[in-house]
Amino acid sequence: IVLIHFHLHDGIMVGKKKTNDIQFYTEVMELSHALDGSGKRGYGDAEELEDEQKERELRNRLNDEFQKFVRKVEETSSSEIEFDIPYRELGFNGVPHRASVFLQPTVNCLVHLTEAPFTVLTLGDVQIAHFERVQFSLRNFDLVFIMKDFSVTHVNSIPMESLDTIKEWLDSCNIKYYEGTQNLNWNRIIQHIK
Repeated sequence: IVLIHFHLHDGIMVGKKKTNDIQFYTEVMELSHALDGSGKRGYGDAEELEDEQKERELRNRLNDEFQKFVRKVEETSSSEIEFDIPYRELGFNGVPHRASVFLQPTVNCLVHLTEAPFTVLTLGDVQIAHFERVQFSLRNFDLVFIMKDFSVTHVNSIPMESLDTIKEWLDSCNIKYYEGTQNLNWNRIIQHIK
């Protein structure tokens, strides 16, 4: 998928629902498939390699088109509208809602944009981050973001291999983080703070 996602400061009405997230995307795939089975080919043959090359070229062309659009919008808006590109190499798996997804940091956000519900966590709104269940005998840990408005966002079941990378990323964003071996009752803690 090649996509542009707009996370709006103030929501707009789409149909009868107010939303802060609007997305435009295109899927990169073959336009047609042989349904009668005559299109079956052996693994690794020249036609399959040619199809992969065409798909790569199409993806690169679509990426270029989206990049041109982004540059034109930024120029036209005198840089009032700013686009972020995710850093795939800093990405990690986690569960921000109900399913495990691949989360990717950008300069200003932590995002997952390929499947609904989308995750857009604005780093400027984060007060602190807290790592829970950090024990080397466990395979996963949880990450809790405490926002400046005292709301709480959880990302659960992150693989332990991602711990150091996430700490370095948070440190580079000047976000304070703490870690502990227990899950905390954040509703009670936030009520006490308020």
